[in-house]
Amino acid sequence: MTLTHNYGKSAARASGGKQRMGLKALVIGMGVAIVIGVAVVLVTVVNRSLAPPAGAGEVRWQLPEGAVLKDWRVAGDDLVIRLEQDGAVLFWTFDRRSGQRLGEVRLESGSKP
Repeated sequence: MTLTHNYGKSAARASGGKQRMGLKALVIGMGVAIVIGVAVVLVTVVNRSLAPPAGAGEVRWQLPEGAVLKDWRVAGDDLVIRLEQDGAVLFWTFDRRSGQRLGEVRLESGSKP
């Protein structure tokens, strides 16, 4: 008949269970930290993309001689200005954030397409 000792096996099981619980808590904590970090990065990217660029401040454009401002509209990120000059209608398009002029359309009476 052989006698075996079980001293320490129950203690090893108890400490192994504590180690697993600690490891589980560490993994959950790291997962939460990753989710929070990704959320912070996404919020920062969205806020920076919506903010106007630095230095856009004041932009001035000179109207053509004899032109009269008739109307303006905001369309998404663009500002469209309607001018009239010598019987022609001009549409100027600007980027609202930078103030950069994007283009011009000139409609003249009697012109062919």
